[in-house]
Amino acid sequence: MGNAAVEGLGTLQEEAASLINIHERSDQRSWTEGFGRGSGHRLASLCPRCRAVKYLQRCTECWRQTSERFALTKRYTAVNKHKPWIETSYHGVIPENTDTVLLDPPLVALDKDAPVPFAGEICAFKIHGQDAPFEAVVLNKTSGVGLLQAKSPIDCELQKEYTFIIQAYDCGSGPGGTGWKKSHKAVVHIQVNDVNEFPPAFREPMYHAAVTEGKIYDSILQVEAADQDCSPQYSQICNYDIVTPETPFAIDRNGNIRNTEKLSYDRQQQYKIMVTAFDCGQKRATESVLVHIDVRPVCKPGWQGWNKRVDYEPGTGSKQLFPKMHLETCDDPLSSVRATVELQTSHIGKGCDRETYSEKSLQKLCGASSGSTDLLPAPSASTNWTASLLTDSGRDSDLIFRFDGRQAAKIPDRVVPQNLTDQFTIATWMKHGPSPGLRAEKETLLCNSDKTEMNRHHYALYVHNCRLVFLLRRDFTQVDTFRPAEFHWKLDQPSKGELAEKEGVTGVM
Repeated sequence: MGNAAVEGLGTLQEEAASLINIHERSDQRSWTEGFGRGSGHRLASLCPRCRAVKYLQRCTECWRQTSERFALTKRYTAVNKHKPWIETSYHGVIPENTDTVLLDPPLVALDKDAPVPFAGEICAFKIHGQDAPFEAVVLNKTSGVGLLQAKSPIDCELQKEYTFIIQAYDCGSGPGGTGWKKSHKAVVHIQVNDVNEFPPAFREPMYHAAVTEGKIYDSILQVEAADQDCSPQYSQICNYDIVTPETPFAIDRNGNIRNTEKLSYDRQQQYKIMVTAFDCGQKRATESVLVHIDVRPVCKPGWQGWNKRVDYEPGTGSKQLFPKMHLETCDDPLSSVRATVELQTSHIGKGCDRETYSEKSLQKLCGASSGSTDLLPAPSASTNWTASLLTDSGRDSDLIFRFDGRQAAKIPDRVVPQNLTDQFTIATWMKHGPSPGLRAEKETLLCNSDKTEMNRHHYALYVHNCRLVFLLRRDFTQVDTFRPAEFHWKLDQPSKGELAEKEGVTGVM
């Protein structure tokens, strides 16, 4: 027998001898009868020989079997001496929208009672914490390996971190789990790893700013986007970009928009640009934002908000000339205000548009003959030579014709006389503007010349060097006879581009 068996046997002998001595001193009953109660009964019933003998040590086989029985009983009644052991703290991570936790160090419980069944095995892990959405399960009772997992997928946007307490429990002293022991408390800290599931979104639906022309700005305005992800990597905006191509603007990573060149109010008064944003995971905003940038002219003191042109329809009553006009002082002190309003007409033929006389009335007032010929009549089937001319509306259905040096009206021979008589009158109502060519060029109003070969003027009325000139050749049918005559009138109106009304040439030959 081994040392353990000898030690067990010696203990058993001492207990049996004690029981024998007690029974012998009390009632002198036989040793066999004394072992009929309790452990003595089990000891005596092992061997038929021991039932007839008085002393137990005479049966060696009985001692051996009795020793094994007592050792087995002692193992089940006094074996769960130690508590399970786990680490004092754990750190773990769990990817968002999953349920598996990666712990460092791994979840393992040890018990010094191993390999004894039940007492040396781990049956459970228990979590202590308010509403901790985690649970721990035992994967192997003998090795004590456990698994920490979430009860449902974890959302980082709801909570980024979790901290709770965990303990390990052994299986107790027997199959019923009684007499279990628990480990010390360990702290578990779990961090949720974010997933880039949300794109950036701008805080405002539209942005607006105004700048003054001719200046370079470090920052015109700042746009700002936000991201609903929980981690700094995915919730921070790392870059902005201008989507609209070929714009004189740039944007930095903080959303500050600046102009890259000087802006001109005359060239463009407003810019519309689209801007997008990227988070640090390079996820782009779903919708770009519109940015309006208005260009204001450089402040100049004076009257503003008025228009040079005013349209008025007769019979409509009074009308405010400048209802939105205001005086811009550019923040300079103002001592007094003085304003003068002057109205001018832009009508090309009649001078003042408020004139009440028609063309026929003017001819009568000026003494024109009633049998005169109109060389520029309104276009019709019989008078179609004025159809291609530029016109401006007059009053009483009169037409005002405009000549710019590139077009002319060819009057039929049946309308205009080939030669002037001894008495004639040429009357015009005209407004002379700046000459499109050189100053020395002739600007012809009326001309009658040869049809072929010789380009001789029979008579002509033209403007030349600030003078009104009339040329007349009498008897132009006689080739050998030349009696040209020119008449010059120095007038201020043609040279100044002003209206020269009722200019006429009257000849008596």
